[in-house]
This record gives sequence, C-alpha cells and structure tokens, in this order.
Amino acid sequence: MAARRDTTLTERMLDFALSAHDVPDDVLAWTALRFTDTVGVALACAGRNLGSAAARLVLDEPAPGPASVWASGGHRVRADDACFANGMLAHGMDYDDTHTATMIHPSVVLVPAALAVGEQTGASGRDVLAAAAIGYELAARLGALAPGKPLQQRGFHPTSVLGIIPATAVVARLLDLPLTQAVSAAGLAGSMASGLMEFFSDGTDAKQMHPGWAGKGAITAAKLARHGATGPATVLEGPSGLLRSFAGVESKEDAFTGLGEEWTGTGVSTKPYPAGHCVHASVDAWRALRDRLALTPEDAASIRRFTALVPSAYLHLVCEPLADKHTPRTVYDARFSLPFTLALTVVDGSLGPDGFRTERLSDPTVLDVARRVDYEVVEYDEYPAAFPGGVRVELSDGTVHEEHLRHNVGSPGNPMTADDIAAKFRACAHGLNGAEQLLDALRGLATAPSLTDFTAAMAEVNVDFAQGSPS
Repeated sequence: MAARRDTTLTERMLDFALSAHDVPDDVLAWTALRFTDTVGVALACAGRNLGSAAARLVLDEPAPGPASVWASGGHRVRADDACFANGMLAHGMDYDDTHTATMIHPSVVLVPAALAVGEQTGASGRDVLAAAAIGYELAARLGALAPGKPLQQRGFHPTSVLGIIPATAVVARLLDLPLTQAVSAAGLAGSMASGLMEFFSDGTDAKQMHPGWAGKGAITAAKLARHGATGPATVLEGPSGLLRSFAGVESKEDAFTGLGEEWTGTGVSTKPYPAGHCVHASVDAWRALRDRLALTPEDAASIRRFTALVPSAYLHLVCEPLADKHTPRTVYDARFSLPFTLALTVVDGSLGPDGFRTERLSDPTVLDVARRVDYEVVEYDEYPAAFPGGVRVELSDGTVHEEHLRHNVGSPGNPMTADDIAAKFRACAHGLNGAEQLLDALRGLATAPSLTDFTAAMAEVNVDFAQGSPS
C-alpha cells in the first residue's frame, strides 16, 4: 500500500475554493465594488483605445460563444477569448486596483474570468461574486508566500505569474469541477504562468497583456482538466514548482491558516489616478502642499527642486534610472515615472486619464518640471500595508516645505467609498451610451438570478475598436 502523503497547498486552496459556502455579506459587497471599478476602468481604456489589441484580435477572428467582449456593442465569444480581451483592456492604462502587500493587480485577472464563465454557465450574480471573493483571498495568501518585490527583481510580473492560480480556482468553482479535476487544472495552469517585467526597458505594451493572458490560461487549464488532462498537485511547493522557480522561495504553509475564517483578500487599493500605484502618495502629497502654500501651476517656476519621498521598495519601479524617468519614451512608460507624473500634476493641477497623451512626452513645460524632480528614500512604517510617500520642495526664496501621505487614497487605511467608485465609473464611461444601465447592473449583481442584465447592459456600450492603436 502506498504511503499517505501530506495534503498539498494546491489541494488546500482548491478544496476551499470548491467547498466554501459562507462568504460573508460584507466581503461580497466589497467584491461587487471591485467589479464596478474594473469594468469602469475597462470602459475608460476602450474609449481611448488603450489595451484594446486583444479585443481587436478576438473580434477580427471570432469564435462565437456566450461571453461579452466589453464595450463591443454586444459581440460575444468563447469565455477564454473574452477573458483575454477584457483583462487586457482593463489593464490598458494601469488604472485598476492593486493588492498592496503583494503588488498583485487581482481584479484584472479575476473579474474578467468570473464574468466570462458566469455568462457561460448561467451562474447567479451572487455565485459569481462569491467565486471572485474566494479568488481575491487565494491571491492574497499566495502573494504572501511570494511577495511582489522578489518576483519583480527576478524579472517576473506578480499579477500574471501568481494570478493564474487563483483565477483557475474561480473558474473551477463556477464550472463545478470535482476536486481532482480542479487540482489538475491548477497544476496545468502553473505551466502556463508567465509575464516578464522587460516592458520597463522600452515602455511597450506587454504588461497590458499579462492579466488577460492569465485569465485565458485559467479557463483553458480548467477545460483541459475537465477533458482528462492532469497536472501536478505540487505545482506550488514542489522542487520545480511555481514558488521556487519564479520567486526562489520555500513554501510557508501558515499563509493558508484560517482560510474562510479571516478574509485577508480585501487589502486592495483602488486607484484615483491612471498611473502606477507607487506614484500616488507623492502626487497627493504635492497637491496637499500646493493647497497649504496656495501655489498655482504658474508658481512652478519658483520651485528650485522637488524631492519625491519614497520607500526603497519602489525605486526600481518609478524612480530608477532617474535620467530615463525624467524623459519617458512612451505614454505607458510615463505612468511609471514619478518625476513625470508629479510634473503633470504640477502643470495641469491634477492627474487625470487624459493628461497622459503622446504629445505630453515632449511638452517643454512638463519636462522642465520633471527634470527638477529628484528622490530620497524614506522607509515609512505603513509600507507594505499601504503605498506611502511624500514630497519636499525648495522655493526660490530658499524655504523648504514637506508633506507626507502615509496611506494612499483608495488604500484600506484611506478608502474610496462606494459613491467614490461610482463617480469614478461615471467619469471613466463619460460619453458612452448605456453606461448608467451597466452601472445599475453591476450594483445589482448580489441579487441577480443570472448575468442576463449585465450582458444586456454591456451590449449597449459600443466603442469602435477597429480604429487601431492611438498615436
């Protein structure tokens, strides 16, 4: 008789995903806000033709199916194709949320997968929300085993590398896979995990693709398992598993203690600005300092030096190499430049979706301010529970002024309300027909018997993806 082996981490994760029936109402309500935010951001990207390449691909080579391609006027394709299109679209301007402690963008992987498979299976809105809530929880637990910075330093994007496993759990639950098939699906998904940080070398679009590809992989892995393909149950902690191969870490099983008793996946920050999360606190610190000193955009000429105050964990993302961050090459590159985003805020007075345009990369006024931005490391105690930051300015009269924001706007310590998120949705969807009906459908998911209202409302939102990439 073969010796009994210990239960693997994947088996524990998938057993929880399939068997959890008592997701708290407050967690479901929180999850519904993630759906509203994610779909809203996708509409903003669609309206600006950002992150839309996968949508154009699946519309140009359609495989008809049950799942909506968002903002396409009612086109429906296979669930995996819809997930690919919608996940890339929602990450097109980096306006989507981040799980702060793990640096995973969970919603752009989980929400497209849950909605696409929910449309396919006829699941109730509550079942779709519950599956996604479990996905957020597993993403947070998995991210605790392999934190974002070590992954990034090894060249891997945590969102897609880690996100594919929780997304597979979401899909397995909605497809009602038995545990053995669900575990195999996760094992197969581990071999599809991918996403390189090399996009930072030239500011190109690869990062936008990562969430959609992870979601597509999750659906594909679950379908393969349903058709008999098997995958390793030790895909996480095995000697050649995901944790060692991508993150270079050993597993710590205590990260999965208390599953279903304590919900840690809600430690997510909503973004008020369409830029990398690590720039937000310094931007808001500048706005607070500007208001305190009654400075106008025209007063920027009187500021000798701006010093962004940031934790060392951020430097490789938004501050270094400083010369490159002073003059970003592409709009996407600019979203990860603290000097440039701070300069845009100084010049424009705010940091909105339409501030990031190709012509701004050569705007002499913006570049003049950006070149006066340096940085200094401040190891805030609030990190990694939040993305803190600050700014120091030296005025022409020699006086120095400083401001800090220890909990970035939208973080658990400084959250955006449901009304704030609805306002963000409306701003993202400004000018698009059917947006208010879609917002109502998203707000009503918890009591919806199916996703029929969501599908119908999304069909009224129509953007011309055929116009090609923005100049």
